Amino acid sequence: MKRYIFYIFALIFMQDVMAQASGSLTGTQATINGLNYRLDEETQEATLDNGNCWDGTLSLPSVVNYNGKDYPVTRIGWLAFAFCETLTGIKIPGTIREILHYASYEGCKNPFLGCTNLESIEVDENNEWMCSVDGVLFNKDKTWLYAYPAGAQRSSYIIPDCVTTIAGDAFSYNLSLRSVIMPNSVEKEFFSTFNGCRNLETVSFSENLKSLGACSFDNCESIRVIDLPKSVSYFAESVFRWTHLDALVVRGTFPATLRSDTFYFVDDSMIIYAQPSEIPKFKKVFSGTVLPLEDYVDAVHAPQSSTINHDLSNHQYYDLSGRRLVTPPTRGLFIRDGKVVIK
Repeated sequence: MKRYIFYIFALIFMQDVMAQASGSLTGTQATINGLNYRLDEETQEATLDNGNCWDGTLSLPSVVNYNGKDYPVTRIGWLAFAFCETLTGIKIPGTIREILHYASYEGCKNPFLGCTNLESIEVDENNEWMCSVDGVLFNKDKTWLYAYPAGAQRSSYIIPDCVTTIAGDAFSYNLSLRSVIMPNSVEKEFFSTFNGCRNLETVSFSENLKSLGACSFDNCESIRVIDLPKSVSYFAESVFRWTHLDALVVRGTFPATLRSDTFYFVDDSMIIYAQPSEIPKFKKVFSGTVLPLEDYVDAVHAPQSSTINHDLSNHQYYDLSGRRLVTPPTRGLFIRDGKVVIK
């Protein structure tokens, strides 16, 4: 029930943000050929405004005409097509040089948030500021991943090894992805990176990722284990909200005090494995179990001979309540020879 109540408030909040974001754009409002624009009389340029929707595939125009004047289309609003579920494909012309952001959300570069049937984003090859690879939107030199289409059908995706930054909401609401691999070139990801990716099961993180942005895994209900590299030393708010994690493995250290809101709406049944020096910090903000990192055994990636097909004469199995198990478990969380194992 709490989740549904939150959805109602989130919808109200998003509507308010969209209204304010549109209000932050300047210029004459005009609807031309079914799309909303802001026309700047000083620069003689047009910005694609927020709040659009389109049925099917759309090729954005490079120039629009209004009252006899031509306006090159040079910018796209942050929420230009937000939650338009009928948009299936889009091509960005060579004139578009910027995706606007609202207020302090400078990391948001996905104007197609929640377009759950959008399978591909294409960019004119003559565009000097951005490009697309396999239907995914990047800046021109591919150091920023702007937007992964929410309707793309791939079950797995390997981020190109030139990417250093993943923009806010980049993968949000994609329901096909089950695994994502970050190369070690990635150093930063902004807020809500995987928000609403309900079928996402695994993320392999960059060994150079410094932090996790707010709501990065919001509603990623299929992920059971998140294993973070040593490089991660900061969590923003509500990073793991409404996940169903069995284990959060934190290999790094946190120079600053952990935020009190990091683990909002996280089930206390999750186990956090952390460096001994970090355990007191986690216990201050998380009411569930926090164990030393050395107690973590990853049964999925451990050598096969050490995880299966052993008889009870060599290993002792217990559930998390300390009850002896007659037969070796085939999945879930349990204790083998004093170590917590996840299968």
